[in-house]
Amino acid sequence: MFKFLTLLLILLFAWWRFRRWWRLRLARARGEPPPPEAGVRPITLLSLALLGGYGGFLLWHLFARG
Repeated sequence: MFKFLTLLLILLFAWWRFRRWWRLRLARARGEPPPPEAGVRPITLLSLALLGGYGGFLLWHLFARG
């Protein structure tokens, strides 16, 4: 089950990045400057979510069996 959630998370991340890339491409074609990215980078959020999920799963298995 966790594999499917991970796959879903990665697919949603890829779709979000594709949408952002497409919007920037259209803005550049219109001659508009791209907006600056502020805040936490998206790959950081994805890695924290995956690390937290797998870390929590590992701890759950460690304490459930012990």
